[in-house]
Amino acid sequence: MIMPEKLQVLSQFLKSNPAFSGCQKEDLARLLANITVVKLAPGEVVCRSGEDANNLYYLLEGELQTTNKDQVKGPISGFFGEESALGMRSYIYDIEVVESAELVVLPLAAILTLEAYSSFKQSLLDSFHSRLAGQTHIEVDLSPKHDIEVGYRQIIGWLFAIITPLMIYWGLILSQQPLHQDAIYFASILGICSVMWIFRLLPDYVPGLFAVLSAVLLGITTSESAFSGFSSNSFFMALSILGLSAVIRSSGLSYRMLLHLLLIGPASKIWYNISFFSVGALLTPVVPTVNGRVTIVAPFLKDLLSGASKEAREQEGPRLKASLLFGASLLSPIFVSSKSVNFIVLGMLPQQVQQYFQWLDWLLAALVCGMVLLALYAVSLCWVYRNKQSLKLPKTTSLQQLKTLGSLNPAEWSSILGLIVLISALLFANIHRIEVAWVALAILFYLMMFGFLDPNQFRTKIDWSFLVFLGSLIGVVDIIHQVELDTWLTGKIYWLAAYMQESLALFVVLLAVIVSLIRLILPINATVIILATLLIPASIEVGVNPWVIGFLILFLSESFFWPFQASYYMQFLSLTTGIVSNDEAKLMKMNVLIYLFKLVAVYLSIPYWQSMGLI
Repeated sequence: MIMPEKLQVLSQFLKSNPAFSGCQKEDLARLLANITVVKLAPGEVVCRSGEDANNLYYLLEGELQTTNKDQVKGPISGFFGEESALGMRSYIYDIEVVESAELVVLPLAAILTLEAYSSFKQSLLDSFHSRLAGQTHIEVDLSPKHDIEVGYRQIIGWLFAIITPLMIYWGLILSQQPLHQDAIYFASILGICSVMWIFRLLPDYVPGLFAVLSAVLLGITTSESAFSGFSSNSFFMALSILGLSAVIRSSGLSYRMLLHLLLIGPASKIWYNISFFSVGALLTPVVPTVNGRVTIVAPFLKDLLSGASKEAREQEGPRLKASLLFGASLLSPIFVSSKSVNFIVLGMLPQQVQQYFQWLDWLLAALVCGMVLLALYAVSLCWVYRNKQSLKLPKTTSLQQLKTLGSLNPAEWSSILGLIVLISALLFANIHRIEVAWVALAILFYLMMFGFLDPNQFRTKIDWSFLVFLGSLIGVVDIIHQVELDTWLTGKIYWLAAYMQESLALFVVLLAVIVSLIRLILPINATVIILATLLIPASIEVGVNPWVIGFLILFLSESFFWPFQASYYMQFLSLTTGIVSNDEAKLMKMNVLIYLFKLVAVYLSIPYWQSMGLI
């Protein structure tokens, strides 16, 4: 039994040692029951070279040294016996006590519980490396640093989160607005959520969940209505497509697709850019988040440029980087299945409009916008990133990579089958009359039943935070309709709605300006939801097809001028850091041009929409 004073020493050791600072207290408490302190006399051997590595040691007091004949003798400090924790079968040092020493002994079975902590393993690797190099080990605190002071943005944000709902509530009460009490309560709740989104106080899905939960607790609506989004077709559609995209990514099908694209066309930088853009564009209809598509395509940049010269990486690399980014994001509004917020907007439309604008009809209505935007994007990409540097990679490399991959594995075949079934269901929805969401769910069931999407992938590869966000926001929209908050808000912006009917061209300009201003403070999804909630009901009143208004909001909101405005861009930067030189100025120039091109695409689409009877 360990004496109480020794337990106190061990507890202090675990709390104060930098190697354990990144570990959970619960795991350290378990570890405390399995480690011991021993005292050794001068001349005693702690471990010998070739012995089984069963323990990790830490020197608390005294002096130790290595005694191997073929190695330089040197003092020992800090950890030793790291071989046990690093997966080596035996020790490579003879370590002897020089003066009376007090050691902490950590058995192998106990330290294996800390394998998941990268800071712990990195500390031991540094210690072991230092000893191999004949250096005295210096411990470095590898735990994540937390600022003592909370950022001003957080403080201001939470103050506004407290003040805003009170201001909204008393403002509506004192102004004697013709609103039901429940509508006033829910407007205050939405005020809190807006502040949380503006100041990024919490992940996007938390305010959405807060809104529906608060509505139920305050008796504004029933739980069935508030959480109806989690049983909606859009929710199951998104879940199924996320599962399919996880299999596409993990099976290697997306990388195989890139290699085939590189082999099809000529070995030139033009074709490489087309290939990079095409991969993201092809994934757009089947991977319903830009972040998910970015995660899939970002590694391709390093794969392609690894065999290129330094000059080619510096000059052509930024254009290839832009091709990957815009390939994954540019066409998001064109396909209803490309983003969660597209499903939300679809759910805001009247039921009969929803039935009409399923996947294929949505694509056909957005086709002119997409084609014009693509053409103008291609021209601007060539102009902004123009250079005379050649980039030509031998096709034999791609061919050999395909040979290394071998034939299609069962997971890849299943991904292809799932894609064929899903696309067929989307294209022929008007013929088979089966809800596409249930076809997609059947594909997900098939992938799970045969083990292509295993339990671990189901937990970790599917973006559950996005699904919570989607489900909660569908519920938020339903509550807004129930308390008739949307009708009241529509009346307040009737001046803008009037332009829909009188001059759609002028309305587009006003909407573009409003979207740009709101996007400076709100994320994309929040901007879309707020504007769609206000303007879609107004479009119905003035006789404009609500799909047109919903699409315009999506089309114009999917833009950014500053990195913080797009989480997927920040993610893309982190995934491609160090591969090519950063050229933010050119990328921002592209973003400004694309925003202007979107206005051109919309104006050219107006006659097309008129021919379809949408305007």
